[in-house]
Amino acid sequence: MTSRQLQLFLTIADQGSFSKAEKTEFISKQALLRQVNQLEDEVGEKLFLRTPYGISLTEAGQLFYDGAKEILDLEDEVLSRCRKSASTREELRVSYVEHQVLLNDVTEAFMQKYPDIRIRRVVHPNHSGEYRVEHGIADVGETFYTKYTASSPYAYTRLADMPYLAAMSHSHTLARKTQVTLDELADYPVIIYAPMVDAGYQQELRKMFASKGRAVRDDTEKGRIVREDAGKGRTVREDASKGRTLRDDAGKTEMGAGAAPYASGTPFLDIRCDVDAQVQAAFFCAETDAVLLTANFFVRTIPELQAIPLAEDWRQEYGIIYQANPSRTVRKYIDLAAAQYASYRR
Repeated sequence: MTSRQLQLFLTIADQGSFSKAEKTEFISKQALLRQVNQLEDEVGEKLFLRTPYGISLTEAGQLFYDGAKEILDLEDEVLSRCRKSASTREELRVSYVEHQVLLNDVTEAFMQKYPDIRIRRVVHPNHSGEYRVEHGIADVGETFYTKYTASSPYAYTRLADMPYLAAMSHSHTLARKTQVTLDELADYPVIIYAPMVDAGYQQELRKMFASKGRAVRDDTEKGRIVREDAGKGRTVREDASKGRTLRDDAGKTEMGAGAAPYASGTPFLDIRCDVDAQVQAAFFCAETDAVLLTANFFVRTIPELQAIPLAEDWRQEYGIIYQANPSRTVRKYIDLAAAQYASYRR
């Protein structure tokens, strides 16, 4: 028997008429009779006395009537409790960006350890974890920016010192190496994102590329630069302050958002500032001989890329940000994250 059958039975009994019950329940008389017959077959007793003057309950019907009311009342109470519990259930909002994967495993572990706490992955046009936490959009977020002070609008806990990786296509000539050196990388187009790479490391890269006579393109320089690519019929207009490049030869190969015109086999150092374009750059590297040099672990999650450790012992600190004076729920998440990445801290 079903809750629907029980409700139909009660309506018939209360109204004393099949005709009235069919109008109340918006069901045909044939369908109503079929439901009653099924109930009587299951109970094994007649539930209604049918007379020319109407219907009434049999002795078994009266017992069934009392029990049906108790069942439906209990069902309503259980549903009400469940809905109330769901509405008051604790929630943790975790900032989610496709090129920020450090907290993904933490979130999965947290869901298993604390199943009563609801996890909501927050997506927002502004990818900055700092922005999301500061404006109350997310409770926790991943960050590579570590220069916080007491006046910062959020708190920070260090999680890991991640090694730098050279991400490239599986067909790249360096793809079978167990590690790569700066000297080897200087023979290929290399992309880095300045906000995510230590200034000292950037200087070492510049020196290495300069020692081999390689060009350096730097998006971090302020102002508008106009450059003519002699012999290639191109004009490139760069607005580095906005991380953009406009060109007049649409359709030519380009190294993603904010990129200079690119020719395979032309080594140069491409220093960018638009960190939100990392995924686009990564997939570009999967299709060319360009290399993305980064400590961002997301490159290991892209099947089209081979991520090889850098021979130089370069590390980038990553951590978790959250509002000062975090709730107990947020503190549980922070503690779990710190424990999970303990082996990554030097």
